[in-house]
Amino acid sequence: MESLPEPSISLGIDTGGTFTDLVAFDAQSGQLATFKTPSVAAKPGQALFNAIQGSEVDVARIAELVHGTTVCTNALIERTGARVGFLTTRGHEDIPYIQRINRKTLYDLQWRKPKPLLQSRGDCLGIDERMGSAGQEILPIDPDDVAAQCAILRARGVEAVAICLLFSYVEPAHEQLVAEIVARELPGIPISISHEVAPIWREYERASTTIADTYLKPLMSTYVDSLTESLAEIEMRAPWTIMKSNGGAMKAAAAVANPIQTAQSGPAGGMIAAAALGKQAGEPNLLTLDMGGTSADVGLIIDGAQKHTTEYEIEWGVPAAIPLIDIKSIGAGGGSIAWIDAGGFLRVGPQSARALPGPACYGRGGTLPTVTDANVVMGRIDPGNFLGGRMTLDRDAAEAAIAPLAAQLDMSVLDLAAAITAIADENMAGAVKMISIERGHDPRRFTLFGFGGAGPLHACAVARALGIPKVLIPIFPGNASALGMLIAERRVDKVWTQAFRSTQVDETQVAQQFQIILDAALAELRAEGFTGDPSVEYSINMRYLGQNYEQEVPIALDGAIGMLETAYRTFEDHHAALYGYTIENEVIELVSFRVTVRGSRPPIRLSVEPDRSAPAQRPGREVFFRGHGFVSATVWDRYKLPLGSRIDGPAVIEEPGSTTLIEPDMWAEVLDDGQLLIWVAPETEGQA
Repeated sequence: MESLPEPSISLGIDTGGTFTDLVAFDAQSGQLATFKTPSVAAKPGQALFNAIQGSEVDVARIAELVHGTTVCTNALIERTGARVGFLTTRGHEDIPYIQRINRKTLYDLQWRKPKPLLQSRGDCLGIDERMGSAGQEILPIDPDDVAAQCAILRARGVEAVAICLLFSYVEPAHEQLVAEIVARELPGIPISISHEVAPIWREYERASTTIADTYLKPLMSTYVDSLTESLAEIEMRAPWTIMKSNGGAMKAAAAVANPIQTAQSGPAGGMIAAAALGKQAGEPNLLTLDMGGTSADVGLIIDGAQKHTTEYEIEWGVPAAIPLIDIKSIGAGGGSIAWIDAGGFLRVGPQSARALPGPACYGRGGTLPTVTDANVVMGRIDPGNFLGGRMTLDRDAAEAAIAPLAAQLDMSVLDLAAAITAIADENMAGAVKMISIERGHDPRRFTLFGFGGAGPLHACAVARALGIPKVLIPIFPGNASALGMLIAERRVDKVWTQAFRSTQVDETQVAQQFQIILDAALAELRAEGFTGDPSVEYSINMRYLGQNYEQEVPIALDGAIGMLETAYRTFEDHHAALYGYTIENEVIELVSFRVTVRGSRPPIRLSVEPDRSAPAQRPGREVFFRGHGFVSATVWDRYKLPLGSRIDGPAVIEEPGSTTLIEPDMWAEVLDDGQLLIWVAPETEGQA
């Protein structure tokens, strides 16, 4: 009897708005392989199978699959989730609609608040109950009242139920009882309860997050079930997980139970790859630029570590308080559409041509000018070598799409193409400023990490505009998010609001609170499949008594005497750095407690060996650079370049998933792991 091959291949697959990327790592050979295929908007799972089949990976040898998906992201953006019934303490039914008193545009009299993820105000029902702020029962629950509200929700045709009662984060007993009754009265209906989804003290954020979670549950359940069945059909028996927004990975069943945790699934993978490859290249301080087909995501890495936050917005004013890697997204992808606003100014994005119909040069029916069309017209992308030659682009169609806009602005097609790319570059530079300069970080002290299918084309221009001295282009930049999924550790972040004052708390009480959260975090980590010894980090969100916003302060929970006093001093140092002062002898509030548990995995060295079977240089071509005009550029096959090679600009470095553009007066070095490090020429007059 012939023995089955030993599973040794790890797969990372990231399904984006325009393309789906696959990276395979064979632990036996140490080889990395990649594949890229268009996404299928109507059937997100189809692109995953297209990637597996197109890569020709041996399914029997797959040991694990980590998947990043935009299913939840797209549902939130496009408002295609379930009809949600909202149950809350009577008198507070309007919380999702009242929201906050702040405004997106201060002086716009036409501005309207965004709608919550609810179909109707009539789906918000109140229950006669009340818990106090200290967790004491003020008004008990009447089960018949809850059953009556369930009957109303049933008649209204709700598909999921969100439960968010006052002070449930302090004492969840009432929420638990309501959930039991709802499960009995509405069998089979997904339920989300706020003390599990977001046990935080701000009512609107807690309600909005709980609604978002249950809004996604039927969709994620259908997606996971369909994917599981399809993987079984191709006889893939390996376990598979889904990427979380915080940079961890969880079992598919856990994603069904907590779908809001996947809202930033794909971009998180890219940030993990950036941190690992930056360290590997000796560049631990990075500004990241992930430019795909639909959007551009920017982030910050300091000393090899990502910054995490809980400030995610589905759209402005509709928050989801989930732990995630701090990433800012703008509508500046390769498929971003150029248009003229009411004032006659050229704009680029945020609208995107996406995968279908896509940019005009794709030949799939797109007629509107996009950034990709502009790059083709400028000679930056070889129409005959897109996706390694698996897809041919139509330059004539790109010019035809740009021509009407150029005529409207009395410009040549070429000049308008250059203007489109320049505006896209400026939009991305502005996003980088938001996460660097506006937070007190000088971008000139960082290296720009450019990835995504279009990121390496634009990274040098963005770096030049910001005075960033170096650009690092990783191996397989077009597949970097999938690459990050291969090295993603298990990670669980838990936060629990349980307010104390520095004058009324001791170290024993703090340790007890942390132990409760740690037990819950460890249980979730085990449920996600981790069996080893995790690392644990603790922090407390603190503020001065009476303040409205708090600062996160790490704490060493090692039993040492004086650990709280040390934490208070750290808080005051943070406060002084942020606001310029401290308040002597003021009471400090310990608003919420946070625990992060991480399960590491065996390290993988992400590198490539050059292919020496053929010359690296390809026939050169004329490439248009703004401020220079058409310039003769050398063209190179990236993975045939010897390690240590120096490439002087202007140059184009091609690979199947992306194209790197090196501007005149810049030069690049191929590092010993195959990454490209580019030295950037400063901004000069006449260049954008």
